[in-house]
Amino acid sequence: MILYSGPGVLAGILFIFITAIQPSIYANVSLDYLLEIRPGIMHVRVIYAPVIADSTTFKYGNEFYGGMKDLLKSMINLTSSVKFKVDSVKSTITFYYPGNTPVKITYDIIDTHKPEQRVVGEMFRPIITDNYFFSLSHTLFLNPEIDEKLQDSMMMSVTLSKNPAFPMYFSFAPELKPGGTITLKLSEGMDALVTGASDLHIEKREMAGIKNYVVLRINEKNRDNLNRFMNYFDSFLPAMTDFWGNLNGSYYSLVASPFLDIDYHDISGTSFNGGFHVKYSGDAILANDAVVYTISHEIMHRYIGSGCVSMGEDNQWFDEGFTDYTTWYLLSQSGIMPSGKLKETVRDTYDKLSANPVNNTPNEEIMKHFWENHDYEKLPYNRGALFAAFIDKRITEQSNGSKTYRDFMRNLKAVAEQKKEPLTVADFIAVASGYMPKEEIETSVRQYILQGEMIPGQKIFN
Repeated sequence: MILYSGPGVLAGILFIFITAIQPSIYANVSLDYLLEIRPGIMHVRVIYAPVIADSTTFKYGNEFYGGMKDLLKSMINLTSSVKFKVDSVKSTITFYYPGNTPVKITYDIIDTHKPEQRVVGEMFRPIITDNYFFSLSHTLFLNPEIDEKLQDSMMMSVTLSKNPAFPMYFSFAPELKPGGTITLKLSEGMDALVTGASDLHIEKREMAGIKNYVVLRINEKNRDNLNRFMNYFDSFLPAMTDFWGNLNGSYYSLVASPFLDIDYHDISGTSFNGGFHVKYSGDAILANDAVVYTISHEIMHRYIGSGCVSMGEDNQWFDEGFTDYTTWYLLSQSGIMPSGKLKETVRDTYDKLSANPVNNTPNEEIMKHFWENHDYEKLPYNRGALFAAFIDKRITEQSNGSKTYRDFMRNLKAVAEQKKEPLTVADFIAVASGYMPKEEIETSVRQYILQGEMIPGQKIFN
């Protein structure tokens, strides 16, 4: 549905004229946000200082994530000082203004979960109750659809109202206080997380010069979660530093919160720039191996996938599969995973991939069906993890144990940092060729990754 409106309210009959406004107090800020969290609703006011003439189209949400159908229903009471057009199919809003006149926009974000969307949706759709708020930034802020270079230069500011309904946490500004303002690059603000709760608890730990923030919901029912989580954190983070070398960034956020009214799904996680968010069922976190592995996987995205070592959305066999294997490898190396568990986990993954009815799907077809069912969703994870196990085995064999999987991953990291952009399949092959014959790695990537053939077990297991 496409709705055209003048200055007024989205999907309503009441039209409100907003008087002329002054530009943002920050001369170089293009989007100036004021957030006011109330029980059950987030009120947003933004002043847009146009960076292009006449009109700008903004995207709300990201269709790549699951549970995004009808996302614009989460945005109500949209008003503007100028005319605007809403395309609910594309989840875009276009604002029309004369010249470069500043535009004032207001809207409210509400919770629109449906029972069938609850598990996936809780990871990606806004959640707002009387005492809890969660939103990835692309479902809170408006993202301009403009030239990439121009967008990269844009700045935004975010101010939290003086009297929020409950404590709030912003991953892009961990120490932002009520009434305070943060100014940052738009790209940083649009790959982030905002959460809050009446029982929000924040632990701050500095390691290797990096400020780490552990954000939990702690109450009478789950007080043991804090010690359990911090003990794990203090074991895994140093081990990851040893694996990768110096950590990136100046701060990092680990956010964990329970599912709402779900007792049939144990754990899910999603990463964002400089951190991850994990959802868990019940009152206890880190209560079993699956939960530990999931959280560790998301922390590993600090480097692989959403971090500096990525091959992009079309190569989730690397971004997710190599994250899986590297997580298991590091848990084994650090002693968090019991002795022998790495081989057992790889064997179990091989059995799962063998039994997957879509296991021969070519790589280029996977993301077209990724959100359709569990078979497609798990395919790149399992296929990539087994390929990483194959790489690990071949590195040891070719070097007689003088080189390791860690050496290979650090090499990929160095190439990615030099390029300052996602790795390509050719980059992956070039690095791997330093550890095994080039013809072998080229053939293996083509057969077992791109074409989707099942990798033989003898290439993975001794």
